[in-house]
Amino acid sequence: MKWICLGALLGCAQVSQTGAGAADAGAAPHLESVEPQPGSIPGSAKFTVRFSAQMDEGPLLAGSGRSETVVLAGEADVERVAAAIAHSTLSAHERQLLIPAAADIAADVRSIQLTPDRPLPAGASYLLVSPRLKDAQGRHLIGNGARFAYQVAAPPARATLISPLAGAEAPLNLAYLRASAPAGKLTLLDEKGAILAGPVEAQGETELALCQQAPCTSLQAGKKYQLALDGVGDDAQVFSAAACSRDAPPVLQGGAAVIAARDTSVVAQIALDWPARAELLVAEARNGSVDDGCLASGCASTQADLSCAPPPCGPQSFVCVASLRIGGLKPAADYLLRVAARDDVGFTLRGPEQKFSTVASLPRVILSEVMATPPGPTPRSAGEYVEILNLGPGAALVDGFAFSAEDGIVRPLLASPPPLPVQLQPGGRALAVGESFDSARYPSIPPSTPILRGSTRRLLGRGLHNGAAPFRLVLQGAVPIELSGYPGAPPSCPDGASLQRDESAPPGAEARWSCGPVGGTPGTGP
Repeated sequence: MKWICLGALLGCAQVSQTGAGAADAGAAPHLESVEPQPGSIPGSAKFTVRFSAQMDEGPLLAGSGRSETVVLAGEADVERVAAAIAHSTLSAHERQLLIPAAADIAADVRSIQLTPDRPLPAGASYLLVSPRLKDAQGRHLIGNGARFAYQVAAPPARATLISPLAGAEAPLNLAYLRASAPAGKLTLLDEKGAILAGPVEAQGETELALCQQAPCTSLQAGKKYQLALDGVGDDAQVFSAAACSRDAPPVLQGGAAVIAARDTSVVAQIALDWPARAELLVAEARNGSVDDGCLASGCASTQADLSCAPPPCGPQSFVCVASLRIGGLKPAADYLLRVAARDDVGFTLRGPEQKFSTVASLPRVILSEVMATPPGPTPRSAGEYVEILNLGPGAALVDGFAFSAEDGIVRPLLASPPPLPVQLQPGGRALAVGESFDSARYPSIPPSTPILRGSTRRLLGRGLHNGAAPFRLVLQGAVPIELSGYPGAPPSCPDGASLQRDESAPPGAEARWSCGPVGGTPGTGP
């Protein structure tokens, strides 16, 4: 016999451990054990709940293939989750409160294992068991549910090499080292443990100078060097010195940045042949020029570290790439742009002055939901859709909208021009679908939802391919303008669930995509 504590909602119970057949055939089921025991656990933990009797699989496993009665929740949501699982089926919003986890039921239906989709974050997490569970005879679980508290410790602070990258080779005349750490003192150690650079107080991204004047001769060919935080070296953060020096500044591929301008922002795609800290400078054309002093006259700027590991000796290739974005620009205005960079040897790059113009104001629309794995019946492809949301403030004319995928083909959302313009009002949602789409599969679609049918049977010509491939919503023109995008590489979701975007993120910005409910929410909010 031993005592098993079942949490604040149920208290403790004395449980027999004499085997599966020891449970009283006339007694209501109870929890026999939970693994791991409440307390400190690693973020990679899996959870197993064992019962005293064979359970009814219906309440234990929802139609999504996940459990909505044995669940995981973070500290901020635990009270709402406890209340939700004590009652009927969870709503789409309530499912979003759960920590996503795969559920596996044992063959004898006497236990269930939860495997979180990703490692648990640092802090408190809870395993909760609903009082709605019942055994195969229909008897409900003893008590009023159970709650088990766990604590995941924050990972120890680590420093990370930005340039040179860990495992890379550096030229002999390396003058600066860039690293990142949340706090503490950064140093660079040689093979004997002697300090070669630092200590420097870490403040996020930090620079360590290996020498005070050029040429720098601190490194020795073939030797290894280790990054240390608060005097402790990290075997994973090591680079070596090559047998050559670098004697030229970084080179910009094509001699210029590739510019993509929107109404209020511009993105510059750059590729260099050597790691560097790059800066993008943008100023209105009426200010005259873009130079290093333009910040005083209203220049906008942003920076990015190009972390890459080209060979220091021999031919170079343009493997150091970055995308730099500046927002807050005026629609339909002329601008000048320049790329500047400084590498870790001390060389600088000053790119050419490039002219560009922002376009007139664009509709603020986003791709808000993607149904790439529709629920049955077959053919399941007839249930594929992409939801478009107009964030306003004005109406959006959708006649010129199209999808652009990796094949480079621009496919209009409407197979033929409509007799009257199709307007999507602020807050309104429309569904982009293929010819074969069957709206009867989704009886909850609001009648006022525009359904935009393309010219191919399936979206993007061949379907959404389980959501793995990215695509863009563009405004057609001589040069299509991206309005919103779907990044592909979706999270692991239950079969039949949609993918939903964080609608608080503005158009053109990166946004989090997460699993929606099985069956989706076409034409309505999440």
